[in-house]
Amino acid sequence: MGPLPADDSGDFELTEEQRMLLRMRDTLYEGSWEDFERDLRARAEDRPHVFDTVPETPGMKSTIAHHLGLIEAMQRWEAAHRRLSEDDPAPDGA
Repeated sequence: MGPLPADDSGDFELTEEQRMLLRMRDTLYEGSWEDFERDLRARAEDRPHVFDTVPETPGMKSTIAHHLGLIEAMQRWEAAHRRLSEDDPAPDGA
């Protein structure tokens, strides 16, 4: 479901759907996954929300749930790789 690296290098290929979610996060929510998630959850619960990022269709709530799952997987990947980079020793001279 989410972006999982094939090896320990941390490299993986984003799907078009994941790229779309990243563009939406960066463009509409100023890079904040938390704001994006909050808005999607509000939309799914028929509460006031900022952006209609998912069209109103019979499958809207399942689409939102799918998007939230992708976002969660991308956040886990980002957090894991941020920790890995923080654990890496600084190169000589840094």
